[in-house]
Amino acid sequence: MKLSLFVFTAFVVAVLACNKDKFLTKPTIKIKSINTNFIPLNGTLLLSLECTDKEGDVRDSVIIIKQRQNLRVRPTIRDTIRFPFPVFPVNTRTEIQVSLDYQNILSASNPPFIPGSNPPQRELDTLILRLAVRDKAGNTSDTINSPRIIVFRQ
Repeated sequence: MKLSLFVFTAFVVAVLACNKDKFLTKPTIKIKSINTNFIPLNGTLLLSLECTDKEGDVRDSVIIIKQRQNLRVRPTIRDTIRFPFPVFPVNTRTEIQVSLDYQNILSASNPPFIPGSNPPQRELDTLILRLAVRDKAGNTSDTINSPRIIVFRQ
């Protein structure tokens, strides 16, 4: 009797575990690809993100927070960027293309000169982007980090 109760309980647990939804109400996000880690003068950063959401309503915005990693602290330009999504069909899995032009990716408002450089050169911006998405219901995904990005400064 105990063995059959154990087998029945194990069967019920297995069935419930297999039927668990793969997607959550809270959106998820991951970076599928990034075109480069070095942004030249007037270059563009292209990110491809994959988002999942149980209700398929990831339609509010992608949120990008620039975190400058340079040792010498400087005032920064527009640390948080929010890009609204265009309207597209409801889908539990969505791919989002984010394009940041040179002016949007810059971090320091007045980067310092590199000591001893001749001719004088500005310090490169070294930053990490923290990314999240928000769905129509106001649920925000966990925040993920991009690889380190270097931006050429003139």
